[in-house]
Amino acid sequence: MSPPSVETFQSYFQNVWKNPSSLLQSASQTAAKTAQQPASILARVQSLSRAQLVAGGVIAAECLGFFTVGEMIGRFKIIGYHGETASAHH
Repeated sequence: MSPPSVETFQSYFQNVWKNPSSLLQSASQTAAKTAQQPASILARVQSLSRAQLVAGGVIAAECLGFFTVGEMIGRFKIIGYHGETASAHH
């Protein structure tokens, strides 16, 4: 994989600069195609191999692990939220 060339960036952003609504149009066209073909999406999901499903599960577990570690670091606590003090009750 290599990054796109400078010419590719220039041509894309020149088109967007001239016609900003083209981004919305292309996104709505893609969404419309996807909404019209739910059977094709279902067929793609059903055709996934066992190795692809396992790889997806591993990636999901890694994301959950990173999120959990980030929460622990953010709260400065391993389990649960910081409790309320007794004076907080009215």
